[in-house]
Amino acid sequence: MEASIGPAVGYGALLRTNKAYRRLWLGAIVSLAGDWFTTVALFSMLLEFTGRAESVGFALIARFLPAALFGPLAGVVADRLPRKKVMIACDLLRVFVVLGFILVKDRSDVGLVYLLTFVQLTLSAFFDPAEQAAIGAVTTPEEVVTANTIHAATWSAMLSLGAMAGGLVTAYFGRTTAFVIDAFSFAASAILISRAAIPAIVHRPADRKRWTTLLGIDDLLEGLALLQRERRLRGLLMAKAGWGLAGGGAFLLYAVFGERVFTTGGSAATGIGVLYGARGLGALLGPVLARRYGGDGEAWLQRAIGLSFFLAIGGYASFAFAPNVWVGMIALAVVHLGVSTIWVFSNALVNLWVPDAMRGRVFAADMTVFTLMLIGSSYVTGFALDVWGLDPRLMMAILALSQVLPAIAWRLSQRRTLAVAT
Repeated sequence: MEASIGPAVGYGALLRTNKAYRRLWLGAIVSLAGDWFTTVALFSMLLEFTGRAESVGFALIARFLPAALFGPLAGVVADRLPRKKVMIACDLLRVFVVLGFILVKDRSDVGLVYLLTFVQLTLSAFFDPAEQAAIGAVTTPEEVVTANTIHAATWSAMLSLGAMAGGLVTAYFGRTTAFVIDAFSFAASAILISRAAIPAIVHRPADRKRWTTLLGIDDLLEGLALLQRERRLRGLLMAKAGWGLAGGGAFLLYAVFGERVFTTGGSAATGIGVLYGARGLGALLGPVLARRYGGDGEAWLQRAIGLSFFLAIGGYASFAFAPNVWVGMIALAVVHLGVSTIWVFSNALVNLWVPDAMRGRVFAADMTVFTLMLIGSSYVTGFALDVWGLDPRLMMAILALSQVLPAIAWRLSQRRTLAVAT
């Protein structure tokens, strides 16, 4: 049965009245903008130094792997330690990690890129479930979908603006400037989060003498047991993982298309930046338009996830055969209208369905499964381009076809879930 909640809260009303959420949101704005500066700078640098798409694939694996390795532990940390302190510590440590990219000078230093990227995203793996769980903790059920939509819109806007600006800054002012801007953004985020009032987690009494409790193993098993009991939660994990079949390879191909197919202004960084910018614009509009059309009801949130897979399929196929960068940008915007709706609505449903004391573990499990799919997708795509010599357009078409299976699987899972509920 669908939970009964009051009228949805508007975007402006939430930001005006909920001070704690507003500060979390402002922290996300500055850190995300800086992060996309670094991403564009790193991708263009790797392609310049190595001349191989596989190098971007390895960078993506270095970005994705921490969530797969440390996701379960990060979920336990987010549900056991004060979430505000976890987020602040991760932000401050990322300041120094990002500044380390300045030490990369030529091809011989490429290994340092992978190491620093791995460390940076390890910190993100602990930050993200704490942040997602905190959003649910500082909002009411009426505010949850609005808050998740604002956060996703912010991510998307910063991707669009940050990627475009990052491409231009990298092209005209150099990579060092981009890295310094990113470092300052994490420091600003830590300051803003430190001023947010995030409620403490309410734990049930536990036997702290048990070594399995002290190590967090009992907490982890409790989270896994919840997923085993709840079919609908397992379906949500499948939604993001299904898109991950194409997502990792697509991220790599956006960089390859920006360098080889749609080079803009004679610079790979600019080409990558505009494509990532188009991706961000679509992601910005997706959940906003979906909410405007269907509202915040749980039944619509689940139905919209299924419809969004077909937007992604059509958009990827159009991008694969786009005759110029403008058509390619429109196609990517369509892809991420769907992808961002999948992301936002699945996060909102987790916040609605999972108790606060367990949200961190569920979000971490979600990211772990999703990330494993991204890793496989990005590696296979890079291998296919560099070893098999597949054309980037053909590889993108293959990724489009890969979305048919999860679209069908989601539809079938929802039928079973609705049958059980009724």
